[in-house]
Amino acid sequence: MLKIGEFAQQTEVSVKTLHHYDRLGLLKPAWKDRFSGYRYYRADQVPDLKRILTLKDLGFSLEQILTILQEDLTMPQLRTMLRLKRTELLEEIEVSRARLAQIETQLAWIDSASSEGILQPDVLFPVKPELTAEPTQDKECKTMQVKIEKKPAFTVAGMEYVGKNENQEIAAMWANDWPHINALPHKADPDVCYGVCGDMDEDNSFRYVAGFEVSQTKDLPTGMVSWEIPAQTYAVFPCTLETIHKTYEYAHGTWMPENDYKRADGPDFELYDETFDPEFPASILYVYIPIKK
Repeated sequence: MLKIGEFAQQTEVSVKTLHHYDRLGLLKPAWKDRFSGYRYYRADQVPDLKRILTLKDLGFSLEQILTILQEDLTMPQLRTMLRLKRTELLEEIEVSRARLAQIETQLAWIDSASSEGILQPDVLFPVKPELTAEPTQDKECKTMQVKIEKKPAFTVAGMEYVGKNENQEIAAMWANDWPHINALPHKADPDVCYGVCGDMDEDNSFRYVAGFEVSQTKDLPTGMVSWEIPAQTYAVFPCTLETIHKTYEYAHGTWMPENDYKRADGPDFELYDETFDPEFPASILYVYIPIKK
């Protein structure tokens, strides 16, 4: 039997990924020690993990992979799924080819205009008539399941950043200081961490704290700070790291006006629960924005 760390090292996946696969039912450990909570795997589970990773590389979602593994699909059924995936990928290739053709056209216009000493915006980037209409939100935002949630006051402690985040300093802080952040004492829930964000100052700088909810702030490690979050009513927006900026735009520009809400005073925050894995771009986090009528 292999401990989860040993199994992760041998298969070159993270421990967090194995935890995620366990929660989804994709790959259960062979045994869990009910006293220590340690997970153990058998060597003959390596092919099962490789099968999951292969299907993921082919473009299947984790939900689809779970269906494939649980339903014990026949070869004809699996062939049908692969053909559908192939059709989907071919359609994506055609879209990319069309975009590439548009880029080549734009480059040709730029070269032509430059050779004549003309730099007219309408020559460089002709605007299609339909693009002059009011912009619409992305499909993800339109179908987003927004929830209203009341939370009591709580305290977050962790590492602090103050600035404009012009060079992705916040992402670097999460990556570089994670061992220090994760070692924080008095955590209320070790599987849920927060990114608390304050309002922008006049120079566009803001305060951000990456950490955990804590039951007390006594004896915080060197370099750690705490932030008292007041009791609030929040609009909760699920998103990914890739769509978080569009989510904020949608929340303030569309969802709140359409639902007669205003932003309340106080910080907003990102909540990363036990299902979030930064190695997977599609992992879901939750943006909490304080609201009022």
